[in-house]
Amino acid sequence: MPLREFWVFFGVGLTLIGLAAGSTIITSTGLVIFTVGGIARYWSNHLFDRVSLTRSLGERRTFVDEPVNLHVELENRKPLPLPWYEWRLAVADHTAIDGEALAASASPGFSFLRRRGAIGWYEKQAWDFSLSISERGYHQYGGATISSADILGIFPRQYEDRDLDHLVVFPRVYALSDLGIDAERPFGEMRGRIRMYEDPLRIAGLREFRPGDSLRRVDWKATARRGDLTSRIYDPAASRQVYIMVNIDTLTHAWEGYLKDELERTVSTAASVAVWAAGQKHAVGLLANGSFPEADRPIRLPPSSAREQVTRILEALAMVQPLTLNMLAETIHRESGKIPIGSTIVVVASLVPDSLAGALLRLQDEGHSVFLLATSDRIDPANLVGIRMQSVVRAFERMQPVAPQDVGR
Repeated sequence: MPLREFWVFFGVGLTLIGLAAGSTIITSTGLVIFTVGGIARYWSNHLFDRVSLTRSLGERRTFVDEPVNLHVELENRKPLPLPWYEWRLAVADHTAIDGEALAASASPGFSFLRRRGAIGWYEKQAWDFSLSISERGYHQYGGATISSADILGIFPRQYEDRDLDHLVVFPRVYALSDLGIDAERPFGEMRGRIRMYEDPLRIAGLREFRPGDSLRRVDWKATARRGDLTSRIYDPAASRQVYIMVNIDTLTHAWEGYLKDELERTVSTAASVAVWAAGQKHAVGLLANGSFPEADRPIRLPPSSAREQVTRILEALAMVQPLTLNMLAETIHRESGKIPIGSTIVVVASLVPDSLAGALLRLQDEGHSVFLLATSDRIDPANLVGIRMQSVVRAFERMQPVAPQDVGR
């Protein structure tokens, strides 16, 4: 037990000794020590009653290096003041705060923002900070601690607030022209063997089966009635379908780690294609062999032309981590029956193993238009005969990100 815990007992003992000895000085000294120690202990026990440290972020989603306001309030709603305090708020690494030198934290991945001062009874103090984040991701802010003590500093105490805030930082987004891609017709005519504008949910009629037709077009009931293979004719779709598929793996084996530059290049390229497709009013979707934070579920967003779809895709890409659930080829295999007929599939990858190359060739055989954006120099075109491919590696040295205001939140 610390020495300060004996103050009250020492005061009582000294008072009793003084009374027994008939010494007024000793008795008075004991009473003073007992009284002061008792007041200090009571003060310390109630330091954080009705004290709150609240914070709020001006945005829940932002872009790399875009300023975000952080508002912090310390409020004391009781008659006892805090003679001194120090609050600390954990902030994610890669966070810069204007005019602030962040303190080191023992917890990896975090630093501390802190303030010291004193606060009186029924008083509120507030601070506004401008922060920016240099890397995409799902960044955590909090918890927080408040340290203080009684007026004599005899009994210090600490209060811990475990509330957490999160900020999603979108990947860098570039204009397709900066990636060296023709912004007018980046993926050719955007047609597979099946007409790009066909909607498989809207059947216009029937015709005889022709060589090259996918078995998915066959109307088996009509075939049974007629005795000959019969294919469906579809009405035009309301919008084009662009399905972005992202291979998060940058090395063949997970135990080898990952190549950060190539992963970031891949994520930014996918984000740039998504923003372009949404701007062209195309239905756009995302499939990746990763998972959402704190959830064992794959990154899968079926194509949609909803206004908020591009935000969902940017959020998903912001959260991409180097660890994957499985190979992209396996993810595509599970998804292949759900891909809208005639979709334009844009694959973004720095690594294309044989299994993925085979999956892409099968997608093309099914009538989809497949286009590969290579984010490294390690992809062999010989394994992808018939699939259009373009490298963006050289372009990354000279391109500029799209201004955040040019991309809808």
